[in-house]
Amino acid sequence: MEMRLITAISFLWISFVLGQLPPEIEKCEAGDSICIAETVTRLLRLYPKGLPSIGLQALDAIRFENVVVSRIEPNSPATLDLKFRNLTVRGLEGATVMEAKGFDGELPRVLELSAWVPLLKLEGDYEMHGSLLNMPIQGKGQAQVVVKEGRFRCKVRALEQLRKDGKRYIEIAKVKCLLDLQGMHLNFENLFNNPELSDAMNIVANTKWLEIWHALRKGIISTVDRLVETILKRVADKLPYDDFYREL
Repeated sequence: MEMRLITAISFLWISFVLGQLPPEIEKCEAGDSICIAETVTRLLRLYPKGLPSIGLQALDAIRFENVVVSRIEPNSPATLDLKFRNLTVRGLEGATVMEAKGFDGELPRVLELSAWVPLLKLEGDYEMHGSLLNMPIQGKGQAQVVVKEGRFRCKVRALEQLRKDGKRYIEIAKVKCLLDLQGMHLNFENLFNNPELSDAMNIVANTKWLEIWHALRKGIISTVDRLVETILKRVADKLPYDDFYREL
């Protein structure tokens, strides 16, 4: 019994230091896009609180500071300044990876990941002023944006990095995502510093959510880029590319 405990502790320590996948996660052959998509989905399901051994942070509540969704600038069509002093993204642990391209033995320059997320919540302290739906708007307080039935397609520009341990790692150079959704729900508290006007404005906004989505799309997708890049960079820095596969 004591020997088993020592063995288990030793394995966990080695996994943490070397950045290895846990035994319950099946390794795939390089280039097996179906297996890789299933493996990544399994990681999301099994470890919503994260997996430090491979650099995976908690997925059920990912926090950011100072996120700009929309900004009024000269020669810009934007009519709204909207930023979050702090932002928490929830729901990524429920994602299903549908497709994984470019995960071959020879590290490519571009990786592609496609995923479906049933519900993604963005919550935090906001500040807003300008116009929305051709109406003046301002507010400061708590806000929630819920993205329903989101479908993501992300392209990741990757560079190969050979480290002193003799293994190849991925350096994430850039992430760019596309996002389509089937619905969106918004709730911005304290609009106009008036509860009745705030409620009325939120009702109008949710009735015309598609117009709101088009107005805020660029900033929301930029937040998604930042989200995916943050997750991938931490895992890529910890987990060797060579150790992700069954054999190379």
